Amino acid sequence: MLTFSELPYDANLPAIVWTLYLMSAVLYCSPMLIGFARNVEYKWPLYFGNLLLGWTGIGWAYALYYALFADREHAHPRPLALAA
Repeated sequence: MLTFSELPYDANLPAIVWTLYLMSAVLYCSPMLIGFARNVEYKWPLYFGNLLLGWTGIGWAYALYYALFADREHAHPRPLALAA
């Protein structure tokens, strides 16, 4: 029977694991990041929907679709101020 002491150990394994963890966290948060960068409408429901349903895969794909193709939030133009 093989024990843990007989397994080969790579000294870079912790760095590889942390790199994969960080890459997956950025990938998981990408719909939220894209949505906030594009300033889409309903960005907070997008945030919470991805946070709560993103793990299903379908929820994450829908959040990514919405973040990429949703209309941007319309900024209300400031009224023209005339100097008196």
